Amino acid sequence: MVANYNNMLLTFDTCNMEYFEGKLLFPQFELLHSFRTCGLFQYKNGGWFNDNFYDPCISITDYYEFTKSQFVNLMCHEMIHYYLAYFGIDKRCRHGKAFKNMAKELNTKYGLNITSKFDVSNCKRREGTSSFLYWLSLLY
Repeated sequence: MVANYNNMLLTFDTCNMEYFEGKLLFPQFELLHSFRTCGLFQYKNGGWFNDNFYDPCISITDYYEFTKSQFVNLMCHEMIHYYLAYFGIDKRCRHGKAFKNMAKELNTKYGLNITSKFDVSNCKRREGTSSFLYWLSLLY
């Protein structure tokens, strides 16, 4: 499965209902064309009068062909960042204690494999992408 807007939207919706009790609003979705960064969660913060949370965005690379399981775990990884930022638990989106506890809880409860760092060594790169960049990514 190569990331595109449709499968990001559908996977987000499914994961939101199954694992996050439907608590997250639909974010924006963007494609990354990166061999190193597989996923990213960002949002805007602030405003004239308060500390608003707005414009959440989940980005996933289209460099790799993920299995469905890999794609779900990657999406859930970014959704944990979204959840923790949205509810004010970790607005800096780190892989700290709150992230690790939530990942462990989801992994145990639902049989997922959400990790702090996504391992690309088991991912097939999408046809037409540079093999040099792929091998370089395995070194880091």
